[in-house]
Amino acid sequence: MKTKLLFLALILAIFSCRKTNDDADNSSGQEMIKSQVKEVVTTIFTGCEEVNASMVLESSYNTFDFVYVFNGTTLSYGDFSTALVTVYDSMANQQIDRITEKYAVLDNSTVLYTTNCTFIQHFRDGHSVTINPAVMMFIFKKTGNRWRWIYAVESYS
Repeated sequence: MKTKLLFLALILAIFSCRKTNDDADNSSGQEMIKSQVKEVVTTIFTGCEEVNASMVLESSYNTFDFVYVFNGTTLSYGDFSTALVTVYDSMANQQIDRITEKYAVLDNSTVLYTTNCTFIQHFRDGHSVTINPAVMMFIFKKTGNRWRWIYAVESYS
């Protein structure tokens, strides 16, 4: 139920945002926010490609509100951390090609990031898996002076 309410709130926030003349004044502030979040996104995907769970987890926010949705499965921070370490222990590396990316600044402390991407995962036992297409969505929150992701969805067929 909480996940459904979060999705509803997210959809309402996206559709209620309207451009006004004041948006021109805020564009430099939004660009600064986007550049700060882009640095975190780069860290996340570098950690994913290097199968470095610590790097990925350092970019997330360990809180009760943390949610990771993976192909219909909802994970808490603890469940996600355990799953990530387990999967990464079996992998040598992976290549992620981000085909499209979109950053939406919802407010000064919330950014929605989406990417359409592909994965080529190389496992230690020698086999590889190609995931194409894939989509990922992250919600970033500014906590103190740091941007961290608090919510993510990973989906592919």
